[in-house]
Amino acid sequence: MTDRTATPDLATATPLDLDAIERRLRAEFSRNEQQLVELEGVLTEMVRAHDTIQEDEDDMRRIVDAVRGDLHRARRALERLERGSYGRCLSCGSAIRSDRLEVIPTAEHCNACA
Repeated sequence: MTDRTATPDLATATPLDLDAIERRLRAEFSRNEQQLVELEGVLTEMVRAHDTIQEDEDDMRRIVDAVRGDLHRARRALERLERGSYGRCLSCGSAIRSDRLEVIPTAEHCNACA
């Protein structure tokens, strides 16, 4: 990996360490991928068990869906990093503030469009 930094928003004047963001996103992706496999296994067992309370099964489905969403957002952020479009709002194309990206590295929209 080469040292990559970017300042997507001159108003914040804080350069982003794209390598650190990529490492963070890859770790999050891996963690979510592993968690999804485990949770899907639990859900499968719950469905097979005929004595599972429907509310518990529904709760587990919501948890699985949330982890799938996290995984999908991390994947899309990594793809934007690879394309060189990371840090740009998907709606208006303007820069996403670097302080927003530091807190939410999967952010796809600027503050105005979020």
